Amino acid sequence: MVFFCLTIAGADPTSGAGIQADIRTFDRCGVHPFSVITALTYQTAKEFHGFSAVSEQELKRQLDSILNTYPIEYVKIGMIPNIQCLNVIVDYIKKFNLKAILDPVTVSSAGKRLSSENLEIEIESQLFPHIIILTPNIFEAEVFSGKHLTKNNLENSEILKEAAKLILKKMYVPNDLNDPGNQEKAVIIKSGKLNKNKVVDLVLINKKMNSNYELKFKLFEKEKVSLKGNIHGTGCVFSSAIAAFLVKKNSLENAVSLAEEFFNEKFQHFIELPDRGKIIDLTIPEDKLNVINQIKDIYNYISNIKEVSQLIPEVRMNISGSLPNATSKDEIAGIEGRITIINGYPKASGDIKFGVSDHTARLILTAKQFDESINYIMNLKYKPNLIEKIQEKTDLKSYEFIRESQPYDIKKKEYSTMQWLIKEYINKTGEVGKWIPDIIWDKGSMGKEPMIRLFGKNSKDMIIKLQKIINLI
Repeated sequence: MVFFCLTIAGADPTSGAGIQADIRTFDRCGVHPFSVITALTYQTAKEFHGFSAVSEQELKRQLDSILNTYPIEYVKIGMIPNIQCLNVIVDYIKKFNLKAILDPVTVSSAGKRLSSENLEIEIESQLFPHIIILTPNIFEAEVFSGKHLTKNNLENSEILKEAAKLILKKMYVPNDLNDPGNQEKAVIIKSGKLNKNKVVDLVLINKKMNSNYELKFKLFEKEKVSLKGNIHGTGCVFSSAIAAFLVKKNSLENAVSLAEEFFNEKFQHFIELPDRGKIIDLTIPEDKLNVINQIKDIYNYISNIKEVSQLIPEVRMNISGSLPNATSKDEIAGIEGRITIINGYPKASGDIKFGVSDHTARLILTAKQFDESINYIMNLKYKPNLIEKIQEKTDLKSYEFIRESQPYDIKKKEYSTMQWLIKEYINKTGEVGKWIPDIIWDKGSMGKEPMIRLFGKNSKDMIIKLQKIINLI
């Protein structure tokens, strides 16, 4: 399944903040980014030199192009340079019924304004009621709440909670938390100073509980990190991660928690630029690049062989690859949108990304419980005569999975289908500690397409096995 999210923000030449950081964050979270630019900024990671806002007409043309064409549900909003852009954004949120996450940035991390003077007042009155999640930092929260938050430690967090309630109230029309309509909303005040060693992100959610709404607070305490130089783009990365996890069908509360985890992991690694400015390192680690490149090798091999189109099932084909020590789906890469047939040849529908595969990811995770060397899998179309030829003319080991033989109670309570299957195979063959066959296949059942699943250790292993199969077509 392909997930889409839109960012409306300013362009940052360093790619550490703004629309570039949003795009990179969406991508790392397994979401395809669409983007609309509100302004061109002239800045480094340490110094802000100015900006030029796009015209009202230019902004409308960008939004029309995207929103009239693609099924966008969520939008993350960053830099709003002037009242003209603000009016357009509000109009389009209402027109397309968008669910908006706002990072209310009006001052850059270098301390210079990113918007017209006093635009905060207009943003608060016009835009806040159309936002579902607001992510002000402690300085912005002070402006929007009128509470003194930045000069004192917030050890009991009560003043922070009061500020959050005041801000959240402004996100409803009429400003009444007792009449919230049909939508949960949240405000997240970032980086409140608890004491000299700790900071806190305070989350306040107006959460739907059965048929009622209740205020729920959550604190994410963090060790204070002392770093020299300016850290550029942290708010962009955090708010974009929330938007991405919402797009992926997480609840509002879970999306915030997942974004906190994502941000905390990324915040451990910075790229220090020559001007001593710092940006969060969103580059893909080498071990993940290795997996992506091996999936590319397999895909490049099959994409030039027309006969492979005969092996693409109705649910389409995917190639998934795993980090060696993977324990979750987020550590397994696949082709976003899978592989289909274009002009008679296999054609990928999207890029190779981590966290976008589901069924094949679960197959690898299950397989690795019994043999850690298994890292790759493909699903192929089932053909009775092909299975016969594989068994008769190759040395590939295959095993039939008979779906009807799986006990209902085990399927529901103890093991997933694949876990049960592998345990059953080991029990029957006595091959404890050895891997299951190169191929697991089944003839399908009600609502389940017949399928061949090919397992391998690496791209070379997979290509050798594919060659043997393709030669039989």
